[in-house]
Amino acid sequence: MIDTKARHFFQPAFDRIGWGLVRLKIRPTQITVAAFLLGVSVGPAIVFYKLGTALLLLWISGLLDVLDGSVARLTGKSSKAGAFMDLIMDRMVEAAVIIGFAVSFPQHSLTYIIFLTMVIFNFSTFMAAGALFQNAGIKSMHYDVGIVERTETFLVFSLMLLFPEYLNWMLMGFNGLILCTGLIRFRKLIRQARLIDENRMEQI
Repeated sequence: MIDTKARHFFQPAFDRIGWGLVRLKIRPTQITVAAFLLGVSVGPAIVFYKLGTALLLLWISGLLDVLDGSVARLTGKSSKAGAFMDLIMDRMVEAAVIIGFAVSFPQHSLTYIIFLTMVIFNFSTFMAAGALFQNAGIKSMHYDVGIVERTETFLVFSLMLLFPEYLNWMLMGFNGLILCTGLIRFRKLIRQARLIDENRMEQI
């Protein structure tokens, strides 16, 4: 939700950085890959208990994850292939972070499993919404706003890194928010699918 509600406040700054990258002839795909590589390296940093380093890598990865889309739009190179690659790599980064926590703090294994299950459910509803609803935004596919988006995930991961003694309670609470997001979107999907079915039947 923060991504959607607050993005316009920060987008001018992102665009300025984006133009700098354009002048350096850095392509959106290169930024996406860099964001992915830095993001997955958060996991090993957690494993070696370099939590400060992990926090820094996490947010640099997050910044690059924003800039790839900005550069793509500034240069007119937005594409569905790039959008899908970005979405999938984002999930791999989240998985790497959770694996890092699981290795360093294995006593919370059930909470990690629930998190990954909620991510699968939420991501499935997100992709289904992208396929079902017409895209009316500037992104390469329909972006269905939810209670939990990328920034909320990074904020929770950051709090887990800063206060690992409370990570189980923070992640469990976040799991509940992810579930709510998925359920709300699932309900919208079912309603839209039924409308499509009804319209199809009327045309027969």
